[in-house]
Amino acid sequence: MTDRLHMLFDLLEPLYRDHPGWSVERDRIAAILARADAERSADLRALDAERAARPAWFGAPDVIGYSFYVDRFAGTVAGLRDRLPWLDALGVRLLHPLPITLGQSGDSDGGFAVADYRAIEPALGTLEDVRALAADLHARGMALAMDCVLNHSARDHAWAQAALRGDPEKRAYYRILDDVAEVRAWEDDLDEVFPDTAPGNFTWEPALGGWVWSSFYPFQWDLDWSNPAVFREMLDVLLFWANVGVDAFRLDSAPYLWKRRGTPSRNLPETHRLVAALRAGLDAVAPGVALLAEAIEQTAEVLPYIEPADGTRAAQLAYHNGVMAALWVALATGDSAIVGDLVRDTALTRADTAWLSYLRCHDDVIWSALNGRAAAADLDRISDFYAGAGGFPEGRRFQARPGAAPSTVGMLASLIGTHGAAAIGRYRLLLATMLALPGMPMLYMGDEIGLPNSEDAAVSDDARWLHRPRMDWHRAEAAALGEGAGAAWLAVTRRLIGVRGRLPALDAKASTVVHDDSSGLLVVERGAGEHMVLLVANFGRDTCPFPRSGSWVDVIDDAPVVDGVGAGSVVWAIRAV
Repeated sequence: MTDRLHMLFDLLEPLYRDHPGWSVERDRIAAILARADAERSADLRALDAERAARPAWFGAPDVIGYSFYVDRFAGTVAGLRDRLPWLDALGVRLLHPLPITLGQSGDSDGGFAVADYRAIEPALGTLEDVRALAADLHARGMALAMDCVLNHSARDHAWAQAALRGDPEKRAYYRILDDVAEVRAWEDDLDEVFPDTAPGNFTWEPALGGWVWSSFYPFQWDLDWSNPAVFREMLDVLLFWANVGVDAFRLDSAPYLWKRRGTPSRNLPETHRLVAALRAGLDAVAPGVALLAEAIEQTAEVLPYIEPADGTRAAQLAYHNGVMAALWVALATGDSAIVGDLVRDTALTRADTAWLSYLRCHDDVIWSALNGRAAAADLDRISDFYAGAGGFPEGRRFQARPGAAPSTVGMLASLIGTHGAAAIGRYRLLLATMLALPGMPMLYMGDEIGLPNSEDAAVSDDARWLHRPRMDWHRAEAAALGEGAGAAWLAVTRRLIGVRGRLPALDAKASTVVHDDSSGLLVVERGAGEHMVLLVANFGRDTCPFPRSGSWVDVIDDAPVVDGVGAGSVVWAIRAV
C-alpha cells in the first residue's frame, strides 16, 4: 500500500501542491484508501489476483460486452438477473448497464445527471440488488461494468444544493464565474456539445450570483477538478462501487475534467494525469478493476488515455470510435482503406490495454472523429446518406460542433436496412469485421435481433432516443426458436460470437498486421503460426479474388474458400490442414 500511495501522490502533487487544502486532502485520501482496502472482500481479492496474471483479461476472445438501459432491457436490476440466461446464450461475458445511480428529477440526460453517486434509481432497485447481480455474474464467470460520471453532477445533487444555499465548501466543488466578461472570454475557446438544444457552456444561477459551468445541459454542473476535494470524492465513489463488486468503470466525459483559459478545455495533460491518478488509487485497493475512457475524440487525442507517452498506467480500455465511424464510412462508400489505416496507426503496445470495439451505442455516430482522415465534404455526404438521403439507411442527423458534419442517430438495423437478405448481409459484414479487429467487442441492446428505431423518440427533444428502444422480448424469444423478424439477426450474432470465442488469434493482444490490398478489400492478419486468422472483408461493389494462394477454410461457415470473396462478403480464413 505504501508504494502505491507514493505513486498516487507523485501524480497528484503537481496538480494540487499550490492548493491551500492540499495537505488536509492528502490525509483524507490516504484514509479512504486504507478504509476501502480493509473492506475489500476475500472473493474480490481473489479476482484481483486472477487478473494480475492476465492484465488484459477483458481482451480474451470469449469476452463480449453488452451495453443497455436496465429499465428498457429488463425493467429492474433484479429483473436483469432473470435475463442472464439470454445474455449467457448470446456469449456475453461483460454487462454494461448504462447509468443506474439516482438521477436528476425530471430530465436526467438518460441518467448521466447524477443526483447521488452511491444510490440506485429507486425504480431500478437497491444497492443490495447490484451487489447480488455482481455476485451472480462472478459465479457465472461474467463481469459488471458501471458508469462513473466524472465531469459533472446533477443540479439536484447534495453538493449543488448546498452551494445554492451558500455553503462555501460545496460552492468550491463547481466552477462558478461572477463576471459575464469572464464567461465570454472562456467561451471564445470552447466548443458546444449540444449547440441546438443547450447552446453555450455556462448557466446563470441567481442563487449563486454567477454563471455555473455546464458543458452539457444546464442541470449538469461541471465539477472543479482543480479542487483536490473533488478528486477525493470521486476516487471514494470508485472504491465504494469496486467493493460492491463492479469490475470496470466507464469514465464518462473524461476529456472535459480540467479547464484552462485559452484552450478548448478538452484532453489537457492535467486530465490525463487525473485519469492516471484514479487508476493509481484503484491499484492500491482493487487492481483487477478496469477503467474505460469515454473519450469520443480524434484517435490521436484518445491514445493518451490508455497509453500515455510517459508510460504511466492510466485507463485500460478506450472506445475505438474512429474505427467504428470508419466502418460506417466503408459501408457507405465501398472503400475500406480508412479502416485499415486506422487499425494500423492505433496498435497498442502495453500488456494491460485494449481498444473497446463497437458498431453502435447509446450515443450518436460522431463523424468529426475522422477529421483529418476524411474530407469534410465527404463526411457531410456520409452524414446525409445515413439520414436517409437515398439508399437503405433510416437514421437522422444530430447536432454538430461548428464546421463539423452532423452526427448520425439511429439503431444499427435502421442504419443498414431493417429487412431482407441484403440487410443481414450488411450486418454480417460489419459485425464479423468488428469482431475480428483487435479489441474487446461491445454489443448494444437489441442489435442482436435487428431491433429498429424506437417509436419513443417522438416524445423527446433529444434525438438520441431514436436508438434507445425498449427490448422486444417477444421478438427475441421467437428469434431464439428460429422464428420471426429477429431470427436471422440472432443466428448471425450467435454464430460469429461462438466461433470467435474459439480463436486465440482474435485475442485483443494477438499480433495484428494490416495488408494493403484493393480499396474495397480489408485484409488483416491476426495472430501467428498455426493459430493465424486472416480477416478478408469486401466492402467493395465487385467480387475480389482471395488475396492469398494455397488452401484456406472460412471458419465462419466451416467451408473451403474457393470462389473469391463476393461483394459485401467477409471471411475469417485459416490455412487448410
